[in-house]
Amino acid sequence: MNFRYLDQDEVDEVVRAATSANLLGSDNRNALLSFVDQNLVANLNVIGNPQLQLRSDLVELNRIERLADGSVPLQLWLSTASSLAAGRVEEAVFAKYQEKVTAYAAGLPPLPDPASLREVVNNEAIVHQDDMLDFTFLGQGMAAGASVAKLLVPRFDGGAQTFDAAGRPMLYYGTGWLAARDLVVTNHHVINARSAGEPVSSEQDLVAQATGTTVKFDFDSPDAAGTDIGVQQLEAWDSLNGLDFAILRLQGPMNDRMPLRVWPHRLAYARGDYRPVNIIQHPEGNAKRVACRNNLVTATDATTVRYFTDTLAGSSGSPVFDDAWNVVALHRGSRSVQGVNFQGRTTAAVNFGTQVTAILDHLRDQHPALLAEIEPAPN
Repeated sequence: MNFRYLDQDEVDEVVRAATSANLLGSDNRNALLSFVDQNLVANLNVIGNPQLQLRSDLVELNRIERLADGSVPLQLWLSTASSLAAGRVEEAVFAKYQEKVTAYAAGLPPLPDPASLREVVNNEAIVHQDDMLDFTFLGQGMAAGASVAKLLVPRFDGGAQTFDAAGRPMLYYGTGWLAARDLVVTNHHVINARSAGEPVSSEQDLVAQATGTTVKFDFDSPDAAGTDIGVQQLEAWDSLNGLDFAILRLQGPMNDRMPLRVWPHRLAYARGDYRPVNIIQHPEGNAKRVACRNNLVTATDATTVRYFTDTLAGSSGSPVFDDAWNVVALHRGSRSVQGVNFQGRTTAAVNFGTQVTAILDHLRDQHPALLAEIEPAPN
């Protein structure tokens, strides 16, 4: 069966939205394809009619599950279209299908209905509170960022590594962070290396994917080479339908940087609380970025934190920090929403993370020796 992210009706809706948003023509085509691999772009059919060209590009990108570097061309096209249509009604169409493609490509597990977590933040009351921070916040954030890494995960099927048509290893990417000198935490669905709807990888393949993972620290700018280290073994995990975490043992300790401190108390919020969370991440597999604006928590329960902090595909597995740079959650994904307000404006998406205390409780029950290696934050 031929692969497709979007069905015909969904492609038609995207074409109508792009037409309505005035994204036709060669200049807009170049812009829409600017983040897509240019070798692929060079091989797309060229058609004289602008609307037919748009449809042809979408149809071709829709057939490509991912490239060898882990990028998803259709997701990049939709992300750019969403940016070009910012502030217009068509932006919501592109954002909706970008989320669908991103979730499918990342093998993102089903996330809770945002409405199932009761919104307890009084969004109108927070605007005028003092949000200044101590100057040391910046330096502490730099130190924390040194312990965040990009993950490149190879796919295995039936014990054999998967390659693309050109013979290159098929890679999935995400983000991870040091919880001890030689322990990295990320999402199970990152190490699972499957698209949504596929069967979960076998334990044999999961272990092979984990031990084949490259952990790249110091990829702090597009021209940075980074510091690569391999994985010795997969120490612990809980499935993508559970807490969605995995812990990897590195091939050696990273003695030149400090493990991140995990906050040992469950987050719980009452009305009127003003609790921002900050995320250091590798969005779309790109160089490290930090999200620390428009970043309030909006709801919590025993295992989940819901927040507005910006993320993209590739951010899965990132540490979610409080303002003291303690890890309070493990980022896992986002969902589109309707009718949610943020500081007096509606928002199209909210993000979800796993409460780090839920992970610690799991380790306490199943892997107490592993838990003893992880550094808690001071109370």
